Amino acid sequence: MSDPRPIKSELKSHRIVWEEEKPIRWSFLKILREFSTLKQFYPEINPYVEVYKFRDNLYCMFQESMDGMGDLWMYLLDGPEKAMLIDTGFGVGDLKGLCRHLVGDKPLIVVNTHHHFDHAYGNAQFDVCYCHEYEVPLMESKNNPHIWDYLFKEDGSCKFTEFDKADIIPWHKYEIVGVEDGHIFDLGGGYEVEAVLLPGHTPGHCAYYDRRQHILFQGDTTGIGSYPGVPNRQYCSVEALRDGLKKLQPRFAEIQGCFPGHGMLDVSSVSLQYLLDAAEAILREPEHCDEKKMRFMAGFGMSKEVMQKYVQQGTAIKYDMGCVWKKDVK
Repeated sequence: MSDPRPIKSELKSHRIVWEEEKPIRWSFLKILREFSTLKQFYPEINPYVEVYKFRDNLYCMFQESMDGMGDLWMYLLDGPEKAMLIDTGFGVGDLKGLCRHLVGDKPLIVVNTHHHFDHAYGNAQFDVCYCHEYEVPLMESKNNPHIWDYLFKEDGSCKFTEFDKADIIPWHKYEIVGVEDGHIFDLGGGYEVEAVLLPGHTPGHCAYYDRRQHILFQGDTTGIGSYPGVPNRQYCSVEALRDGLKKLQPRFAEIQGCFPGHGMLDVSSVSLQYLLDAAEAILREPEHCDEKKMRFMAGFGMSKEVMQKYVQQGTAIKYDMGCVWKKDVK
């Protein structure tokens, strides 16, 4: 799909393949990226990332998709003694240098919501990265120098987004540390960030809850994944997502902002209730979806038909009949 309606950008990347436009997401990003006074851009450090300061100590970092899917957000929390980077994008451009420019030389804790291309391919710029323990096997499968190969044609040109291949920061093997649901990261002075297991998209998909500012970095919670043969495969299910949301539900009222991996930022926590409502609707009548459509999965080089249940004031939970209930996931 060609560029539907361009958003003016100074980024060095230039998208040449687009997924279907989402009208609500497009309008939000149009206003934010072209008119917001929150925007900061440091092309001499990293020409592939725009920075938006949504809290006194929170930097939201926007990067265009490199593989034709959704543009993404990474988050940098500046704590009293340590900083935390939540997700690392595609690994194109100096993300580590940008973080250092924003928070100085504080120790940096790097965490991932999940292992996908757009959330973890910058991990190799760091020495240690944390994720939920169920995600470790999948994260290990991405810890190699060939992760970017799918972005290029045989002649070396870009398939989905034009960028300078020389701007990929060279890969080096990094340590992957798995944590349990509820694990606390201490940024100093009692500033705590909690790991919150919200599976479904991947077996160990994990959100991170800033307990001081009451904000949730929720990653990707609307697409149910498909990972044959991997450990904890049953957690790639609508049921697992529902269970994670039900466990978190008593805290919905205290959450003052949700920051997802894609789309609109600083969303009300009522969005979590709407997501839970949609998951429960699927479990009641999984065969009665709101829409079916073919979705191209660039990282897997294939298209598949997905069912969609609309989420009020949001997008949709994407699933198929084989990933509704834990017991049915093969």
